[in-house]
Amino acid sequence: MKTFFKAVGVIIGLFFFVGCVLPNSIANIIKDELGGTELSNVYISTGEETIIPRFDIVSQEYHQINNLGRISAEKFEWWRLNIGEVHVHIEYDSSFRLGVRRPDLIPLERIGDTIYVNEADINVELLYVKIYNYRYIDTCKSNVFVINNNSEEFLFDALNQIEREFEENITNNQRNLDSAKLNFMMNYENLCRALGLNVVWR
Repeated sequence: MKTFFKAVGVIIGLFFFVGCVLPNSIANIIKDELGGTELSNVYISTGEETIIPRFDIVSQEYHQINNLGRISAEKFEWWRLNIGEVHVHIEYDSSFRLGVRRPDLIPLERIGDTIYVNEADINVELLYVKIYNYRYIDTCKSNVFVINNNSEEFLFDALNQIEREFEENITNNQRNLDSAKLNFMMNYENLCRALGLNVVWR
């Protein structure tokens, strides 16, 4: 009887082996013989690089020392004959910077080894202005009857006006604007030349 159960167990084991193991082995053999699909490697091919150097922030800074200024106030107090002008003379230093505020917005076109830029797209403007180191020189009056009183009331407004007029003089000075623009363009040409490129201004 024991022999019978052993024989039955061996038969069941054979069926399990044939049903589970052999099909996988057969499938692997068929796969190896017939071929399958699997990722073996990845190859890439890049095209030719096209470099277009962008404009960087390039500016010119100017420093001026020992500028002279005059602040004047009119007096018209007729009831005490205080009629005339008071003039306060000062000395001050100044600095300002000219350049292109958004150089990244300048359109560029590259054809071969040449980059074309429209010169009209380069807009140089005043980026920064500062007046500092105010120094008092003297005060004078238009006549001996003028009383120099309450002069400090107009002093702060006058300093702001000096700065506004200074800023206006800078923006109206075409020579400074042209110089800053030329400096900006030359810096870009040097950058392109270092990369083996030419620049044509249109």
